[in-house]
Amino acid sequence: MLSSKSLIVDFPKAESVQPGTSPVEEQEKRNPIDETCNILIVGGNRGIGLEFVNQCLTSGATVIATHRSEDTPSDLESLQTKYPQKFHSIQMDLSSETSIENAASNLKDMNLGPLTHIIHNAGIYLPGTSFDGTARGPRDAAPKVDKETLMKTYEINTIAPLLVAQNFVGLMGKRSEALYPVYSFISSKVGSVDDNGSGGAYAYRSSKSALNNIAKSLSADLADEIRVVLLHPGWVKTDMTGGKGLIDTNTSVRGMLNAVESTDSSTAFRFVDYKACQIPW
Repeated sequence: MLSSKSLIVDFPKAESVQPGTSPVEEQEKRNPIDETCNILIVGGNRGIGLEFVNQCLTSGATVIATHRSEDTPSDLESLQTKYPQKFHSIQMDLSSETSIENAASNLKDMNLGPLTHIIHNAGIYLPGTSFDGTARGPRDAAPKVDKETLMKTYEINTIAPLLVAQNFVGLMGKRSEALYPVYSFISSKVGSVDDNGSGGAYAYRSSKSALNNIAKSLSADLADEIRVVLLHPGWVKTDMTGGKGLIDTNTSVRGMLNAVESTDSSTAFRFVDYKACQIPW
C-alpha cells in the first residue's frame, strides 16, 4: 500500500504572469459566498476589513471578524445587534503568538462549523519609508527606514499571517469536493519585484514580497486541503492612506470578492487585483 506521501496528486499549477503584462482573468462564480459560508476576516473593524464584513454579511454568510483592542469596537457591536445569529467577533492581537492561539481556541469553542473562507486583511504601513531621508527619483523626502520599522512591519505583515494560518487552517473544511475552502491574503502590488519602478517603501514592499512567498508555499503544502489566492486592493481611500486613493472600499472589496468567488478546486494559485488583472511577481 502506498503511503500518503508517495501518492501523486495532480493539482492546478500556480499561474505566473510575464513581467510587464497584466492579463485580465475570467472570473466565473464557481464558489459563491452565500448562507452556507463561515468566513473569518482578520482585521475586520475598519476600512477594507469592515467592508469585507458588510459585503459578506449581505451575501448571507456567517462572519467572524477579529479586532486588536480588548474592547469590541463600536462598529462591530452595531453589527452584532443587526446580525445576532450571523455576526461574531473575537479579539486577536497579531503581535502576540499567544493571542493568535487563544483566538483560534475561542473560535473553535463557538461551534460555528468549519470555516469556508479566511480573508487576512490586517496590515500596517509605518512612516519610515526612504533609504536615507532625502528625496530620490520620483519620491519626496521621507523618514529613513530603520531596523525597528522593518521588524515591526515584518511582524504584522509577514510573520503574523503565517502564524494565523498555522492556527486556523485546521478549522477550515470543504463544502464539497469542488468547493475547497479559500484562504485569501490581502497583499499589495508594491510587493511585486517586477512592478517596482519607483523605489522607496522599503519595509512595506519587502514585507509584502515575503508574504507573497509564504502564501505560495502554503498553496503548495496545503493543496489537498485549501486554495490560496493573493489579492491587491488597489489604492483605496482608507485611514492607512490618509483618505487618499483612487477608489472607495466598496469598489475594492467587491472586485476582490469576485476573485475569491471564482476560486475552487480547479483554480490555480495566483496574484490578482480588484479589477481581475493578474499581477507579475
